[in-house]
Amino acid sequence: MQKRIYFNFLGLILISVTLLAASFSFFLLNATQDQEIAAIKDKAYLIANVLNYGFAMEGASHFSDYLMDTDGSRITLIAPDGSVLLDSHAQAERLENRSNRAEFIQALYEGSGEAIRYSTIFNSETYYYAVRLQDNNVLRISRTINSLGQIFTAVLPALITVTLFVLLLAHFIAKHLTRKIIRPLSAIDLENTIDIYSDSFYEELLPFIKKINRQKTEQHNAETQRREFSANVSHELKTPLTTISALSEMMAGGMAKPEDFANFATKISTQAKRLINIIDDIIRLSEFDENKADREYTPFDVHELAKSIIAALHEKAAEKNISLNLKGQPMQMTANNRLIDELLYNLIDNAIKYNKKDGQVTIELHGTKGHHKITITDTGIGIPQEHQGRIFERFFRADNSRSKKTGGTGLGLSIVKHIVAHHHGEIELKSAEGLGTSIECSFPV
Repeated sequence: MQKRIYFNFLGLILISVTLLAASFSFFLLNATQDQEIAAIKDKAYLIANVLNYGFAMEGASHFSDYLMDTDGSRITLIAPDGSVLLDSHAQAERLENRSNRAEFIQALYEGSGEAIRYSTIFNSETYYYAVRLQDNNVLRISRTINSLGQIFTAVLPALITVTLFVLLLAHFIAKHLTRKIIRPLSAIDLENTIDIYSDSFYEELLPFIKKINRQKTEQHNAETQRREFSANVSHELKTPLTTISALSEMMAGGMAKPEDFANFATKISTQAKRLINIIDDIIRLSEFDENKADREYTPFDVHELAKSIIAALHEKAAEKNISLNLKGQPMQMTANNRLIDELLYNLIDNAIKYNKKDGQVTIELHGTKGHHKITITDTGIGIPQEHQGRIFERFFRADNSRSKKTGGTGLGLSIVKHIVAHHHGEIELKSAEGLGTSIECSFPV
């Protein structure tokens, strides 16, 4: 970053100097040419006035004597037919007719004329200015004018010297500016609170700093949740493993009576199944965390899926005389069939577990504009207000003692929330202690 800023500054300075030098040369050329042309015109009119009013021309000697000092200009007197009468740089009789020259033609018809073209005599770009005299002869003055190349060649040594000096100066300026810009960035301590009110702090960095602080909050929360999750997993796995280990040791050590073997085996089987359920749920959550959950979506009827789950849980509900009611018409949905099956099973299973004897569980399927909605309502014990904000957290239980009796892993609702998010949906909880709970899952069509 530091090198990039340095070279950007250096390049900007050099480009600016180059453009300035080019602009200066261009304007200098124009100014020089304008000055030279103005001087040629002034001289042409001065000589024309002398020829018109100063004396009568009687021969080449008078003209030559008067125009001995031409300061680099070439003075030519041309007859109306284009023949050269006099010339300051050559014998007139040896010169070709000038009737086809643009400045001569313009001067004859308009009184004056000008042109710029390459001269073989001067061997350079030449400016010509012609003035018609009172006797209809044409006075023409020509002189080489400086070109851009000539000006550039003339100032090239100075330009090289200045460029080297500017290059050296640009190096120190770019280095200083780079350090000045980088210094506040280098002083930022990302591990501690960043002072955004200091004089050296860049306001442009505020969104960046806010994002860093937000990520440090998120990182802290993630670390806290990781520790809590590790502790909860250890606890949840330890409890059934301790039971299995104790019962197995009693049976192996002859401490259990033969008539207790069947009971012990049943308890070992129950705790083993609980272990398997916990591990399955943890694996499922890790798939969501790593974004590896199945994204194969297919169309299916949610109504038929709910009927099959109700049939599977019917016996469990009958133990507490809980009625399972399915409302709504067939509802076609395109989603991951297996995940929606798991969502329905967890919600209905929870509604049975935490319900009262002779209670009811209602599964309602209904669609609104652009959404499919699944609502599970029970008449159970409800969830206290202070626990409702955490009910979807992993291993969170509003009533630990009751959850352990029902065999819950504490991961079911967390999985439900991830399934809803996986389908870009929303989940809403409504509950009152002692009056039951309603959970609505809304999925975009």
